[in-house]
Amino acid sequence: MGNESSQNEQRTTRRAGMNDVARKMTGGNKTAGIVIAICMVVLGILIFAAPLIMGLGIAYLVTIGFIAYGIFEIVAYVRTPADYRNGWTIANGIIFTLLGIMILAEALGGQYGKINMISTFSFIIGFFALFGGITQISSYGAFKKAGEPGAGWILASGIINLVLGILIICAPIAGWFTMEWIFAIYLIVGGVALFAEACSGKLAYKK
Repeated sequence: MGNESSQNEQRTTRRAGMNDVARKMTGGNKTAGIVIAICMVVLGILIFAAPLIMGLGIAYLVTIGFIAYGIFEIVAYVRTPADYRNGWTIANGIIFTLLGIMILAEALGGQYGKINMISTFSFIIGFFALFGGITQISSYGAFKKAGEPGAGWILASGIINLVLGILIICAPIAGWFTMEWIFAIYLIVGGVALFAEACSGKLAYKK
C-alpha cells in the first residue's frame, strides 16, 4: 500500500508539473491556450502540405540560431572577468558563428546551396544521434551491472539512436524530411491535446 501511495503521489506531481509548464506557456489563459494550440496544428499541417518550403524555413531558423548562439558565447566570454574565462566558451562561440555564416552564405547561393544546407543539418543531427546511441549502449553495461531498473530501455534507445544516426548520415535529405514529418505529427497531436485542455479549463487550474 505504501508503494502504491508513493507511486500515486509521483504521478500527481508529474501531472502538476506538466500543468505548470502549460500555464507558463499560456499564462493560464484559456484563449491563449486555444491560440497556441491552433498555431501548432496549422504549422503541422503546413509542414505536410509544403515540406520543402517549411523544411528550408526551419533550416534557415536553425542557421540564424547558430549565429546568434555563437555571438552570445563570444559576448559572454568578453564580459566574463579574465580570471573566470573559459577557452572553450570563446572557441565554441567562434565555431558556431563561422559555421552558421558559412551555411547561410552557401544557402543564399542558389537552389543547390539550399539542398547543401539541409544535408549539412542532417549530417549534424545524424552525428549527434549516432554519438548518443553509442553513449547509451556503452552505458548499458554499467547500468545492468549496478542493477538499475530500465537498463533494457537504455539499450533499446541506444540501438534506435545508432540505427537512426546511420540512416540519416547515409541518406541526409530523406532523413531531414522524415524528421520534419515526425515533427509535424508531434505538433498536430500536441496541438489537439493542448486545445482539449484549454477548452476544458485545465490550463487555468491552480493547485
